[in-house]
Amino acid sequence: MKIYLAAPFGEKNSEKRRNAETAAAMLEERGFSVYRPWTVFIPNAWGLPNAVWGRKVFENDKAAIDAADIVVMLSYGRCSTTAGTNWEAGYAYGTGKKLIVVEMTDEIMSLMISNGCHAVLSRIEDLQTYDF
Repeated sequence: MKIYLAAPFGEKNSEKRRNAETAAAMLEERGFSVYRPWTVFIPNAWGLPNAVWGRKVFENDKAAIDAADIVVMLSYGRCSTTAGTNWEAGYAYGTGKKLIVVEMTDEIMSLMISNGCHAVLSRIEDLQTYDF
């Protein structure tokens, strides 16, 4: 099974990056193929105009969601999850993909995310036992 991991990943050593890497590792330990958007590099990225680079990132991520069986989202609440992560979740819903949300905070969840997902997990560790 292919899983697209939608997550705000922040700087390399940030808590959000560690959480995203932990989630990916848990899913891979279960035998799933996990797409980690933060590990995809665009060839010659530094030599491209920002709009061209941004379009390539968008196209890669969209294609990876299209190829995924399920999207797993790490959510940090209504106000603290990135626009990119929210877009990935919305696109997944719009294409009929199951969206599994791991709520990483006690903040209020976006009503759009809570109503557009298949399931909400309350802890990252629940990825180890969730029946996909």
